[in-house]
Amino acid sequence: MEVASGDTIATDNKGVVQLIFVDETKIAIGPNAHMVLDVTMLRGKNKAKSFAVQALGGSFRFISGKSRKRAYSIRTPTATMAVRGTTFDMWIDSDRQSAMLVLEGTVRMCSLRGGCRSTGRQCSLFATSQRGNIGRPIDRAEYDKALQQGFPFIQSQERLLRPFQVAAEGCSGDRAPQQVSVQTEHSEQQPSPPQREAERVAPAAATAAAPSSPEPPAPAQPDDMSDPHLSDPEPAGQSDPGANTDSGQGSGDGSGDQSDGSQG
Repeated sequence: MEVASGDTIATDNKGVVQLIFVDETKIAIGPNAHMVLDVTMLRGKNKAKSFAVQALGGSFRFISGKSRKRAYSIRTPTATMAVRGTTFDMWIDSDRQSAMLVLEGTVRMCSLRGGCRSTGRQCSLFATSQRGNIGRPIDRAEYDKALQQGFPFIQSQERLLRPFQVAAEGCSGDRAPQQVSVQTEHSEQQPSPPQREAERVAPAAATAAAPSSPEPPAPAQPDDMSDPHLSDPEPAGQSDPGANTDSGQGSGDGSGDQSDGSQG
Protein backbone atom coordinates (compact mmCIF):
# COMPACT_ATOMS: atom_id res chain seq x y z
CA MET A 1 0.00 0.00 0.00
CA GLU A 2 1.29 3.45 -0.93
CA VAL A 3 0.39 6.76 0.67
CA ALA A 4 0.63 9.88 -1.50
CA SER A 5 0.71 13.57 -0.69
CA GLY A 6 -2.74 14.89 0.16
CA ASP A 7 -3.99 11.56 1.45
CA THR A 8 -6.09 11.38 4.60
CA ILE A 9 -5.37 8.49 6.96
CA ALA A 10 -7.91 7.44 9.57
CA THR A 11 -8.01 4.47 11.93
CA ASP A 12 -10.79 2.79 13.87
CA ASN A 13 -10.68 1.77 17.51
CA LYS A 14 -8.50 -1.25 16.69
CA GLY A 15 -6.26 0.16 13.98
CA VAL A 16 -2.55 0.99 14.06
CA VAL A 17 -0.81 2.26 10.90
CA GLN A 18 2.98 2.55 10.59
CA LEU A 19 4.46 4.60 7.73
CA ILE A 20 8.09 4.70 6.60
CA PHE A 21 8.86 7.38 4.01
CA VAL A 22 11.71 7.45 1.48
CA ASP A 23 13.58 10.04 3.59
CA GLU A 24 13.30 7.64 6.57
CA THR A 25 10.71 9.75 8.37
CA LYS A 26 8.45 7.44 10.37
CA ILE A 27 4.93 8.02 11.64
CA ALA A 28 2.92 5.59 13.77
CA ILE A 29 -0.81 6.28 13.93
CA GLY A 30 -2.76 4.90 16.88
CA PRO A 31 -6.41 3.86 17.20
CA ASN A 32 -9.18 6.39 16.55
CA ALA A 33 -6.79 8.79 14.82
CA HIS A 34 -7.11 11.14 11.85
CA MET A 35 -4.20 12.66 9.91
CA VAL A 36 -3.61 14.47 6.59
CA LEU A 37 -0.25 14.43 4.76
CA ASP A 38 1.05 17.12 2.40
CA VAL A 39 4.59 16.33 1.26
CA THR A 40 6.69 17.79 -1.55
CA MET A 41 9.88 15.94 -2.47
CA LEU A 42 13.04 17.53 -3.87
CA ARG A 43 13.65 16.39 -7.43
CA GLY A 44 16.10 13.55 -7.73
CA LYS A 45 16.59 13.28 -3.96
CA ASN A 46 15.11 11.16 -1.22
CA LYS A 47 14.46 14.25 0.86
CA ALA A 48 11.42 16.43 1.34
CA LYS A 49 11.28 20.11 0.50
CA SER A 50 8.11 20.37 2.55
CA PHE A 51 6.78 17.71 4.94
CA ALA A 52 3.51 18.93 6.41
CA VAL A 53 1.42 16.84 8.79
CA GLN A 54 -2.02 17.80 10.04
CA ALA A 55 -2.82 15.67 13.07
CA LEU A 56 -6.54 16.20 13.64
CA GLY A 57 -7.25 13.71 16.41
CA GLY A 58 -5.88 10.66 18.20
CA SER A 59 -2.39 9.50 19.17
CA PHE A 60 0.77 9.47 17.06
CA ARG A 61 4.50 8.81 17.17
CA PHE A 62 6.70 10.96 14.93
CA ILE A 63 10.35 10.17 14.11
CA SER A 64 12.07 12.68 11.85
CA GLY A 65 14.16 11.45 8.92
CA LYS A 66 16.89 12.81 6.65
CA SER A 67 15.01 15.84 5.34
CA ARG A 68 16.01 19.33 6.46
CA LYS A 69 14.71 20.36 9.85
CA ARG A 70 12.88 23.34 8.38
CA ALA A 71 11.05 21.09 5.94
CA TYR A 72 8.87 19.64 8.72
CA SER A 73 5.63 21.31 9.71
CA ILE A 74 3.33 19.61 12.20
CA ARG A 75 0.01 21.20 12.97
CA THR A 76 -2.92 20.28 15.22
CA PRO A 77 -6.21 22.14 15.78
CA THR A 78 -4.64 24.01 18.73
CA ALA A 79 -0.85 23.99 18.22
CA THR A 80 2.15 23.64 15.91
CA MET A 81 5.39 21.71 16.48
CA ALA A 82 8.87 22.42 15.12
CA VAL A 83 11.25 19.47 15.19
CA ARG A 84 15.02 19.28 15.54
CA GLY A 85 16.11 15.69 14.85
CA THR A 86 13.28 14.46 16.94
CA THR A 87 11.22 11.57 18.25
CA PHE A 88 8.05 12.48 20.11
CA ASP A 89 4.51 11.27 20.74
CA MET A 90 1.41 13.42 20.22
CA TRP A 91 -2.09 13.27 21.58
CA ILE A 92 -4.83 15.40 20.03
CA ASP A 93 -8.24 15.60 21.66
CA SER A 94 -10.13 16.93 18.63
CA ASP A 95 -10.20 20.74 18.76
CA ARG A 96 -9.99 20.92 22.56
CA GLN A 97 -6.36 20.23 23.38
CA SER A 98 -3.02 19.02 22.03
CA ALA A 99 -0.22 17.39 24.03
CA MET A 100 3.28 16.19 23.17
CA LEU A 101 5.80 13.97 24.95
CA VAL A 102 9.46 14.38 23.96
CA LEU A 103 11.42 11.13 23.60
CA GLU A 104 14.56 12.19 21.68
CA GLY A 105 15.91 15.46 20.32
CA THR A 106 14.31 18.87 20.72
CA VAL A 107 10.73 19.96 20.03
CA ARG A 108 9.25 23.45 20.05
CA MET A 109 5.51 23.61 20.64
CA CYS A 110 3.53 26.80 19.97
CA SER A 111 -0.13 27.46 20.62
CA LEU A 112 -2.11 29.10 17.84
CA ARG A 113 -2.27 32.21 20.03
CA GLY A 114 1.51 32.56 19.97
CA GLY A 115 2.82 31.11 23.25
CA CYS A 116 5.75 28.72 22.74
CA ARG A 117 7.75 26.21 24.78
CA SER A 118 10.89 24.33 23.73
CA THR A 119 12.61 21.40 25.38
CA GLY A 120 15.12 18.65 24.75
CA ARG A 121 14.51 16.92 28.07
CA GLN A 122 13.35 13.34 27.64
CA CYS A 123 9.85 12.60 28.93
CA SER A 124 8.89 16.29 29.11
CA LEU A 125 5.17 16.69 28.49
CA PHE A 126 3.58 19.92 27.27
CA ALA A 127 -0.04 20.67 26.41
CA THR A 128 -2.20 23.56 25.32
CA SER A 129 -4.51 25.18 27.86
CA GLN A 130 -7.98 26.64 27.41
CA ARG A 131 -6.47 30.13 27.56
CA GLY A 132 -4.15 29.38 24.66
CA ASN A 133 -0.95 28.94 26.67
CA ILE A 134 1.51 26.05 26.70
CA GLY A 135 1.94 24.40 30.10
CA ARG A 136 2.73 21.18 31.93
CA PRO A 137 0.76 18.88 34.23
CA ILE A 138 0.98 20.31 37.72
CA ASP A 139 2.11 17.10 39.42
CA ARG A 140 2.98 13.45 38.91
CA ALA A 141 -0.61 12.29 39.24
CA GLU A 142 -1.74 14.44 36.31
CA TYR A 143 1.37 13.44 34.34
CA ASP A 144 0.65 9.73 34.76
CA LYS A 145 -3.04 10.29 34.01
CA ALA A 146 -2.15 11.95 30.71
CA LEU A 147 0.16 9.09 29.73
CA GLN A 148 -2.51 6.50 30.46
CA GLN A 149 -5.26 8.34 28.60
CA GLY A 150 -3.54 9.65 25.51
CA PHE A 151 -0.19 7.95 24.86
CA PRO A 152 -0.77 4.27 24.02
CA PHE A 153 2.73 3.77 22.58
CA ILE A 154 4.20 4.71 25.96
CA GLN A 155 1.98 2.17 27.69
CA SER A 156 3.00 -0.60 25.28
CA GLN A 157 5.14 -0.85 22.14
CA GLU A 158 4.17 -4.45 21.36
CA ARG A 159 2.19 -3.45 18.27
CA LEU A 160 5.02 -1.32 16.86
CA LEU A 161 7.66 -2.61 14.49
CA ARG A 162 11.24 -2.28 15.67
CA PRO A 163 12.04 0.94 13.74
CA PHE A 164 9.23 2.65 15.65
CA GLN A 165 10.24 1.48 19.12
CA VAL A 166 12.23 3.82 21.37
CA ALA A 167 13.56 3.73 24.92
CA ALA A 168 10.71 5.28 26.90
CA GLU A 169 10.73 3.33 30.16
CA GLY A 170 11.64 6.45 32.14
CA CYS A 171 8.45 8.22 31.09
CA SER A 172 6.10 6.12 33.23
CA GLY A 173 5.83 4.45 36.59
CA ASP A 174 7.94 5.45 39.57
CA ARG A 175 10.51 7.15 37.33
CA ALA A 176 8.06 9.83 36.26
CA PRO A 177 8.67 13.35 37.61
CA GLN A 178 7.53 13.84 41.19
CA GLN A 179 6.85 17.52 40.58
CA VAL A 180 6.74 19.41 37.32
CA SER A 181 8.10 22.94 37.51
CA VAL A 182 6.65 25.81 35.51
CA GLN A 183 9.01 27.62 33.18
CA THR A 184 8.37 29.64 30.06
CA GLU A 185 10.12 31.19 27.11
CA HIS A 186 9.46 34.33 25.14
CA SER A 187 6.53 33.94 22.84
CA GLU A 188 7.50 34.44 19.26
CA GLN A 189 5.89 34.73 15.87
CA GLN A 190 5.55 31.34 14.25
CA PRO A 191 7.44 30.97 10.94
CA SER A 192 5.52 30.50 7.74
CA PRO A 193 5.69 27.01 6.22
CA PRO A 194 8.05 26.63 3.26
CA GLN A 195 6.59 27.34 -0.17
CA ARG A 196 5.93 24.30 -2.30
CA GLU A 197 7.18 23.83 -5.85
CA ALA A 198 4.67 24.21 -8.66
CA GLU A 199 5.24 20.59 -9.58
CA ARG A 200 4.87 18.19 -6.69
CA VAL A 201 6.28 14.75 -6.61
CA ALA A 202 4.07 12.69 -4.34
CA PRO A 203 6.19 10.56 -2.04
CA ALA A 204 5.20 7.02 -1.33
CA ALA A 205 5.25 5.56 2.13
CA ALA A 206 5.43 1.91 2.98
CA THR A 207 2.56 0.93 5.24
CA ALA A 208 3.83 -1.71 7.62
CA ALA A 209 1.34 -4.18 9.03
CA ALA A 210 1.52 -4.33 12.79
CA PRO A 211 2.36 -7.72 14.25
CA SER A 212 -0.57 -9.43 15.89
CA SER A 213 -0.63 -9.07 19.64
CA PRO A 214 -3.15 -8.44 22.39
CA GLU A 215 -5.03 -5.29 21.59
CA PRO A 216 -4.26 -2.40 23.95
CA PRO A 217 -7.21 -0.35 25.16
CA ALA A 218 -8.01 2.70 23.08
CA PRO A 219 -7.16 6.00 24.79
CA ALA A 220 -9.99 7.16 26.98
CA GLN A 221 -11.58 10.53 26.39
CA PRO A 222 -9.56 12.88 28.58
CA ASP A 223 -10.54 15.27 31.25
CA ASP A 224 -9.15 18.60 30.08
CA MET A 225 -5.65 18.95 31.52
CA SER A 226 -5.73 22.70 31.14
CA ASP A 227 -7.70 24.15 34.05
CA PRO A 228 -7.04 23.47 36.86
CA HIS A 229 -4.89 20.43 36.03
CA LEU A 230 -2.47 22.19 33.70
CA SER A 231 -0.18 24.75 35.24
CA ASP A 232 -0.18 28.19 33.65
CA PRO A 233 3.07 29.66 32.34
CA GLU A 234 4.88 32.33 34.29
CA PRO A 235 5.51 35.75 32.71
CA ALA A 236 7.71 35.56 29.62
CA GLY A 237 11.43 36.02 30.03
CA GLN A 238 12.54 32.70 31.44
CA SER A 239 13.76 29.68 29.54
CA ASP A 240 13.65 25.97 30.14
CA PRO A 241 17.08 24.89 31.43
CA GLY A 242 16.33 21.42 30.04
CA ALA A 243 16.12 22.70 26.49
CA ASN A 244 18.70 21.06 24.29
CA THR A 245 19.93 23.11 21.37
CA ASP A 246 21.82 20.20 19.84
CA SER A 247 20.04 18.45 17.02
CA GLY A 248 19.62 14.68 17.30
CA GLN A 249 18.56 12.22 14.64
CA GLY A 250 15.33 10.27 14.96
CA SER A 251 16.34 6.66 15.29
CA GLY A 252 14.94 3.27 14.48
CA ASP A 253 16.37 -0.12 13.72
CA GLY A 254 15.11 -1.03 10.28
CA SER A 255 16.54 -4.55 10.24
CA GLY A 256 14.13 -7.03 8.77
CA ASP A 257 10.95 -5.15 9.67
CA GLN A 258 11.43 -2.00 7.64
CA SER A 259 10.40 -1.59 4.02
CA ASP A 260 11.31 1.75 2.49
CA GLY A 261 8.78 3.57 0.36
CA SER A 262 9.60 4.59 -3.17
CA GLN A 263 8.80 7.81 -4.95
CA GLY A 264 5.54 7.89 -6.78
